[in-house]
Amino acid sequence: MTAASVDHEPDELAYGTYNGFAYMPAMPGIAYRVLFHLIGTQKVGGRCQTTEHKIAKHFGVHRSLVGRGLNALILARMVFKENEAGGVYRLNPMFSGGRSIPEHLEAIGGLDPEDRLDVDDFQDRYDEAVALAELEKEQRKRARSTPGAAAEAKQVEAKPAKEETAGVLSLTDARRRSRRSPRR
Repeated sequence: MTAASVDHEPDELAYGTYNGFAYMPAMPGIAYRVLFHLIGTQKVGGRCQTTEHKIAKHFGVHRSLVGRGLNALILARMVFKENEAGGVYRLNPMFSGGRSIPEHLEAIGGLDPEDRLDVDDFQDRYDEAVALAELEKEQRKRARSTPGAAAEAKQVEAKPAKEETAGVLSLTDARRRSRRSPRR
């Protein structure tokens, strides 16, 4: 064995801590199956190149069910969508593997604080993200079904998030807010 071969990092995953499992929120059951599938098929750095259709075919379920699971994982910040066209996802470093221990720990250490899963209010952050997503979905649905609502929807979108949600925190505000202090 030469010194060059000892310093070479393998192209395959060799290490992962999977710290995120300690902080799993209550999500739809399909989300867990999709997460385990992504973990099992990931490349170095947590990169997963697949589609909802491929995952659905693997599980023998409808594509929309997989989409629901992926959406839950994205709202929980366990999975990130790499491109809008779909097909490339990235696991949160707390779920992904690396070629070496230092590489993996560096990825976790470099996480944006809002993407960390090991926080006391993780379930609350997820629940608020789901509520906000449902509110946005309902607004889009209303805009499509009501004549003249499209213009109204554009006006609502132009308003600051605090006015548009009337009592529902924006996702950004919810993340910044400490859940340890009482609500007012």
